[in-house]
Amino acid sequence: MYLSQLILNERLPQVYRDLSNAHAFHQRIMNGFPDQPTETPRSDWHILYRQEPDSYKVLVQSAIEPDWSCLPDRYLECNVKVKRFDLNPARWREGQLFQFRLRANPSKRDKQTHKIVGFYRREDQLAWLARKGKNYGFSLMSVDAIPSANVFAKKKNDQAPIRIHTVLFEGVLQVVEPTALVKAVQQGIGRGRSYGCGLLSLARM
Repeated sequence: MYLSQLILNERLPQVYRDLSNAHAFHQRIMNGFPDQPTETPRSDWHILYRQEPDSYKVLVQSAIEPDWSCLPDRYLECNVKVKRFDLNPARWREGQLFQFRLRANPSKRDKQTHKIVGFYRREDQLAWLARKGKNYGFSLMSVDAIPSANVFAKKKNDQAPIRIHTVLFEGVLQVVEPTALVKAVQQGIGRGRSYGCGLLSLARM
């Protein structure tokens, strides 16, 4: 896996336009990866990204190495840092602790209406993450749910914009099942993964 750290040029109007439309920014991120005959390159290559809070830093995680020279001139503030890392579950052990950060869209699909319903109360958001932990091989030791700006995406001018409610989760998790946790890191957690949600970042303690 590869992790890229992009520092966007806040003085470039093109950066502002892209960040105001998550669909446009998604397309900009995908410019760093080769054209392939696949309908789902983001999920095929496990491409996830997150704009860090109150900054122009964007983390991009991918299964293949990106080429950020394809971005427009002066789009980035400085040279990109790209780090390769190993996601072998054998390197993790049950009971191990990690600090984590996750920007996510806590939500569910209503069984009657089949519409996506967001969780807006803090206790519901934390319960959502705890359920995800059971599915993805981790338990929460400590966690905070920090309100985050909504994401707006518009594909075409004649279409209504998509609004995604997001929350920034930060805290400490404990490994329960390493293989399942690797899947969470690789594939992301929750909805909105094309629009900057789902990237689970871990740091050893």
